[in-house]
Amino acid sequence: MLDRLSFGFNRLELALANLSLLVLVVVLAAQVFFRYVLGVGLAWSEEISRFAFVWFVYVSASLAAQKGTHIRVTLATKWVPGGRKVSLLLADAIWVVFNGFVVAAGILLLQRMFKYPSYSTSLFVPLAYIYAIIPAAHALMILRIVQRQVAAWWHGIPLVAGEGDDL
Repeated sequence: MLDRLSFGFNRLELALANLSLLVLVVVLAAQVFFRYVLGVGLAWSEEISRFAFVWFVYVSASLAAQKGTHIRVTLATKWVPGGRKVSLLLADAIWVVFNGFVVAAGILLLQRMFKYPSYSTSLFVPLAYIYAIIPAAHALMILRIVQRQVAAWWHGIPLVAGEGDDL
């Protein structure tokens, strides 16, 4: 049951990232077509493309954490006592704490934005809905980092994608 839920959640996350990228590309292509072929700009296209880009970046960061492809500096891992796995565990613990701060600050920001709403210029969408991806994605990153660490320690899956069993 938990595996099916996890699989469905992973697919939803991937679909959301792909949908954000698709919206970004289609809206930018439409903007180029309307501006250079028809000679008319679309006032709303810049906002939608910016919002889609922000959502794409944050959801993709969570996916990268899940797959172990998120950027990290591994140069100093050989000098940490306990070896590479311990140094990556410490780095991920720091990353989790950072993400926890972002989640807390993001929740405070959203509370303030719902209390005193501000709206996007062209679409008149409450910006709280757009910015909600920030604490949500960082909470997902915490979950993904913990999942990756558990998989590494219990099942021997590499923490960094593309590496063999040399951890």
